[in-house]
Amino acid sequence: MLKILESRDSSRLWPRAPGRASEAAGVPPSSIPGSLIIESDELKKDFKMLRSRGVKLVEAGPEDYPFGKRVTALDPDGNRVSLHQTRR
Repeated sequence: MLKILESRDSSRLWPRAPGRASEAAGVPPSSIPGSLIIESDELKKDFKMLRSRGVKLVEAGPEDYPFGKRVTALDPDGNRVSLHQTRR
């Protein structure tokens, strides 16, 4: 399970204007992976924990892909952070 580190430091991972992935024509924005990818051993539990803490999530739940499952969160600046669990 992910460990969320709490900090009193208000600095952000990317302290600029909201990030935008380079979107290809006809590709849904939710299918564009984040520039930061975090591996999870229990993605469903991590998803529920992030949602309960008010993290903005792009998908309604973890989605299946050939490599496993993935869900995308948005940081405070709008940058995408992907969490994925490798298929076993």
